[in-house]
Amino acid sequence: MRRNHLHINSFSDQTNNTNDPWVSTGRFISQQPILVSCAFGILFWIYRSQFYSGDGDQLTRMVEAGHVLVKTELASQAIFQAVYQILKHFHWDGFSVINLVSCIAGAFSIWVLIIFNRDFIKINPLWTLALFSSCGLFLFCTGHTEYYTMFLIMLFYYGYAGVGYLRGGISSRHAALAFSGAAWMHLGIMFALPSLLLLPLLKKQWKDYVGIGVGLLLTVAAFFFKDHSEVLGIDVLGLSPSSNFIPFFEDPSESRFYLMFQLGHYIDYIYAWTIRSWIFWPVILWCVALFGLRSLWRPERLFLLTYTLCFTFFTFVWHPNLGINQDWDLFAIESAPCLLLVMTYLPPLLSSQFRRITLAIPLIASSLIIYSQIMTEAHFEHRAYGSVNIDLSEAVPNQINLNGHLKKLHNPAVREGAYECRIRDLRNMKAHIFYLHVAPESETRFPFLVGPDQGTGAPDNRNDANYQTWRDHVENEYAQ
Repeated sequence: MRRNHLHINSFSDQTNNTNDPWVSTGRFISQQPILVSCAFGILFWIYRSQFYSGDGDQLTRMVEAGHVLVKTELASQAIFQAVYQILKHFHWDGFSVINLVSCIAGAFSIWVLIIFNRDFIKINPLWTLALFSSCGLFLFCTGHTEYYTMFLIMLFYYGYAGVGYLRGGISSRHAALAFSGAAWMHLGIMFALPSLLLLPLLKKQWKDYVGIGVGLLLTVAAFFFKDHSEVLGIDVLGLSPSSNFIPFFEDPSESRFYLMFQLGHYIDYIYAWTIRSWIFWPVILWCVALFGLRSLWRPERLFLLTYTLCFTFFTFVWHPNLGINQDWDLFAIESAPCLLLVMTYLPPLLSSQFRRITLAIPLIASSLIIYSQIMTEAHFEHRAYGSVNIDLSEAVPNQINLNGHLKKLHNPAVREGAYECRIRDLRNMKAHIFYLHVAPESETRFPFLVGPDQGTGAPDNRNDANYQTWRDHVENEYAQ
């Protein structure tokens, strides 16, 4: 990243007292962004969520099943899988792996945000971190069981690259590569394509469209992997629909919660807006009222405004399949570019003590609300592990799952709690269903009789030739 040297006297709220803790802390954050980000990563891990969010339960099953690529989140799923393949040897489950990756991605997001502030905004970064902690994006970083924290890094970095291009320190190809990197994390970035195409126009450098075209080749590759994976012999799973717009006047599938102009749509939209960043848009409107509409015409603000409005459009027309309480995180991505836009207004806004106090009050209130949600999801009283060992009366090919997650006969680390469990006897096509409670730091042992006379399952067809062939195949795989 391009570095513009920051002097402490560039802070808009700088005082002559260099021993002021507020000023000295801001100086330290600006000078040591990596160290500060690592500290945040540790904090995120301490407060890591113990709940599945969005498609988190399904993602965990996919990770534990060994699936490497998902159509709309190619690199994100690959990262989850790579980390799982390493840590499963140390008895980590898919849930803990996703927790870890999200916390590390959150630390990287903080780093990019600090660098953006240091290079382009030049205010005390404590204000930037306060804005970040006041919105739903902060929840992404505390072990969120979805892809969005890795996407958040690239959302911030694309904003950094775009502003850097407009200021002359970054090439158009670099900005397009940042956009393409975001596309590999999550194809939702395609809604923001107009903001990328606007960059050379804002700078009046028409030849830079060539660099953008080169950088977008990586995005084209992502779509090729998504749509033509069978040509490459690669298994790419589908997770979410690539087109899920809210119908205007009728829904032939009858699968949507509402139509575009129904009241439920607007209620959900307001809910998603309040949980992602209820402060940001009012602050932008406040700044426009203070400094005039022409303050938006600065190239970097026009870029960030377009970037934000692209996702504003997305949040208004996209349907929350899981319900807004679960899908709010998908809609929260709008607040990433919106935060960068707010930051560009902070230097003049914070030049007045009255305005600093006026901004600080809702920031503190919102941050406390976010912290209460973090504490709820951290669930400190229920995050221990126990062991589960299942003893079968004979060695048969089997499949075991706890709450739908594939497990082995002997599991040294299972999160405490109650489970619905199934053992499938693949030799005799029989199933055993039972329930167990895993206690912290304890062993739970279950003996089971298996065979043709135990369990429930398919009709007895053991004399069928096709069944015998299938049984031989399963036993050979089990033996290996």
